[in-house]
Amino acid sequence: MRHHSGPGKTCRLFIASLAFFLCLFPACTRKVAEVGSIPITDKDIAFRIRVSEVYYPGSGKDYIGLTQLIKGYLSEEVLKSLGQKVDQSTWEAEAQRIDQNTKAPAVLEKVKNVYGHDRKNYLNSFIRVVYADRAVYNEVFLKSGAIHQQQRNNAEKFLQAALKSPSAFSETARDQGLEVKKLKLSEQEGIQPQEAGTRPRENPSGAGQEQAKRLIDAISSLKPGAVAPQVIEWQEGYQVIKLIKHVGPVSQTGRKNEGEYYLVESVSVPKRNFDDWFWEQASGIPVRIYDPKLKDELLKNVGWAKNLKLK
Repeated sequence: MRHHSGPGKTCRLFIASLAFFLCLFPACTRKVAEVGSIPITDKDIAFRIRVSEVYYPGSGKDYIGLTQLIKGYLSEEVLKSLGQKVDQSTWEAEAQRIDQNTKAPAVLEKVKNVYGHDRKNYLNSFIRVVYADRAVYNEVFLKSGAIHQQQRNNAEKFLQAALKSPSAFSETARDQGLEVKKLKLSEQEGIQPQEAGTRPRENPSGAGQEQAKRLIDAISSLKPGAVAPQVIEWQEGYQVIKLIKHVGPVSQTGRKNEGEYYLVESVSVPKRNFDDWFWEQASGIPVRIYDPKLKDELLKNVGWAKNLKLK
C-alpha cells in the first residue's frame, strides 16, 4: 500500500527550506558584542577580519576584528559624550574625504572589494571606525585647549620666570623639573640638537625646516640672551626658547659664512598622553561581549582590554 506524504509534510519541508535560505541573509546575523548602544555582529567581525588582512596579512583572527570594532565604537561614544555630531551624514562625508585624499588608492580599492556593493556595511564597519578614531584624536584631543590646560599653565609659569631672569633660564627649568636642550636653528638644515655626542641630522625634511623657520621668526628680533615672549604651541607640546647666539650669513670680518643660524636653549612641556585621556573618557562606557571564547581571547591578547567596563 502506498502512503501519501500529504500536505503537512510538504509544508514542513517548505518552511525548513525557507528558514535555511533566510538565514543566509543579514537578518540572521548573531549579535556578538555591544559598545554603549552600538551592536557588533559576527558579520561585522567577518568584514573587519578581511579588512585587517588587507593591511596586515596573517592577522585575520576573530578577536582582532572584535578589538578594532570595540576601539572604534568606543571612540564614537566618546565623541558623542563630548557633544560631537556623529550620524549617517558624518560617515558619508568621511567616505568622500577618504576617496579624495587617500595616498594609497590601491589599498583603499582592496578594502572596498571586501564589501563589494554592500555600502551599508562598508560605512558601518570600516568608515565609521576610521572616522571615530581620527576625529577623537585629531579633532578633539589635539585641538582642545581644556584637555591640556595644566600643561599649558606649567609652560606659562616657566616662561614668566624665565622672562624675569633670562640669565637663570637653565636653573629655573631645573627648579621646575624641566629639561633644557640646546638647539641649532637653520632654514636650510632645520632643527639640529647640539647635545654632546649627537650627530647632525642629514637631509632635513620640509616639516623640520618649517618648524625651524617658525622658531626663527619667534627670536629673530631678539638680542642674544633674551627669551622669546610667547609660549610656542606644537601638536605634541609647548615650547619656550632663549636666544644664545645669532650667526649671520656674513661674518664680522666680512667673510661669508656657510649659512645663517641661531643657537637657542629650549624647554618643552609635553601635552597630555592621549591614551591616559582617552581611557578617562572611555572607561565608563559599558561593553558587553556575549561570546565567552571571544571575550577570553580579547582579555588574554589585548593590553588595553583591562580598561574596559565589561558587563
